Amino acid sequence: MKNIRLGLLASAVATCLSACGGGESVPATASAGSAQSSNPPASTPAEPHASNAAMTTEGPVMGVDNADTIAFLGIPYAKPPVKDLRWAPPQPPVAREGTLKASAFGSACTQAPGAEATSSEDCLYLNVWKPANAKPGDRLPVIFYIHGGAFVLGSGAMGPSPLARRGVIVVSINYRLGAFGYLANKALQLANRDGSLGNFAIMDQLAALGWVQRNIEAFGGNPGNITLWGTSAGATQSFSLMQSPKAKGLFQRAVMQSGGGAEYSNPSIASSLAVGDTAVSNWGCAGVAEPVACLRALPASAVLGQGGLKWRPTVDSQIITQVPARAFESGNFNQVPVMIGGVFDEGTLFVDSSLVAAYYPLYLRGLAPAGYDTTAIEAAYPIGNYAVPAQGVARAMGDAMYACGNSARRGALSRWVPVYGWEFTDPQLSFPSDPKSFYYGSAHGIDSYYWTGTVDDLPTYPYFDQRAAAPDPATTAKRKALSQQMVSYLINFATNGDPNGAGDGPGPRWPTFGDPADRAMLDLGYPAITVTRNTFEQAHRCDTLWGPGVFPAMY
Repeated sequence: MKNIRLGLLASAVATCLSACGGGESVPATASAGSAQSSNPPASTPAEPHASNAAMTTEGPVMGVDNADTIAFLGIPYAKPPVKDLRWAPPQPPVAREGTLKASAFGSACTQAPGAEATSSEDCLYLNVWKPANAKPGDRLPVIFYIHGGAFVLGSGAMGPSPLARRGVIVVSINYRLGAFGYLANKALQLANRDGSLGNFAIMDQLAALGWVQRNIEAFGGNPGNITLWGTSAGATQSFSLMQSPKAKGLFQRAVMQSGGGAEYSNPSIASSLAVGDTAVSNWGCAGVAEPVACLRALPASAVLGQGGLKWRPTVDSQIITQVPARAFESGNFNQVPVMIGGVFDEGTLFVDSSLVAAYYPLYLRGLAPAGYDTTAIEAAYPIGNYAVPAQGVARAMGDAMYACGNSARRGALSRWVPVYGWEFTDPQLSFPSDPKSFYYGSAHGIDSYYWTGTVDDLPTYPYFDQRAAAPDPATTAKRKALSQQMVSYLINFATNGDPNGAGDGPGPRWPTFGDPADRAMLDLGYPAITVTRNTFEQAHRCDTLWGPGVFPAMY
């Protein structure tokens, strides 16, 4: 399956960045028109009242029939952010003459070669999948998906399109990446005259949400029932959108999958300007008479070639007014029900599996800020507990950067809104009987196959343990049953903000995450889904090592 491979390649290429909130995304099965297009979709005549047609505010679009769903691919939601619109807020798309043939994904946003077939600055396109029988006025729930990729990779082709078979509308988007999406620069701020700083990617996401508000009814969706779903870096940005006053009313629920959302995910103005100034100087645009003109004249390859810098959404007092992690404690955010969780083995994609024992302490110390006493970290993950040194580092990294970040966000948000927490574990992958070498386990993003009902495609996952690629029929049946229940939970949540729906499904009732004495959540695994209380924090050392009360510099 092409798109899950793309997503995992994005994680592997961006290992260091991914460990701070980036990674792969969910699989897409948009079959018709699944090849990437390097050019904007063409406008062609079509029957305006056909079952695969929809009327948008920019003109009619014609989708592609895929048996039980219809895909509308490569719809522009903003003008191309090129020339004078590079590093500018997204502008509304232009009206079209004739019908847009929405049969191929628009180009992915400019990124390093390899993860996508093509990429271009002309990339602000979105995709819509709807049930084949959906029509205007049906007011179906809408899932709005933000892909991962360490803030530098990926595209909307990774959207969870299979869910459209379950009676929801699915939307996925491209947004500007890397320096194109997050460059903070005072000269650009003055030129753009809107007060924002370095948050072009977040503004793209806001523009796409605005497009959905104006147009989703034409596809059978309900603009008053939007579920924001972000994976990895997409989840980190979903946390940002939850805080942004610009996003108020644009979504009614949110799902954050393997995000963490730690404080360092949203740098201050000073921190982002320091990164931006370094890049601008390296590009030769510092100290020139017309810095904005210099920046907008740079070849895209030169911008892309600026490596070694971390690009993140900035707390700019305009788009993001407060560090989300802190805003959730005070109630200063868009208060909607949320689902927050991840996988048991979050760190395995982000370590060197050939790590030698001599460097083990150094890697563990690298998880802490300078000057922090790392004795407790080294004591908590003794090298002798693991088949190979890399397994121990992966466990520590997953606990520090994902598991305990998610726990802290659940705890803060639960004081204001309903919070549903989960951890996914495939026991056959995570607990081999006699491990003697490195194994990925239930790795970052693997739960996407379960959330979208595509577990038959697990062998296409590059980090899937091939010893489990053809499990016994009983295990396969258990995986499919788990996936079916997870999809039901997700659809129920998108429908009414409660994953339990009518409460008559085969799985256990999903409790809300409570106070510190009763941090209830679901362990999504087989042979059975179970309710746990406080055991997650114990297993990942959130209360004793990585939690906000113990390790504030991380959270």
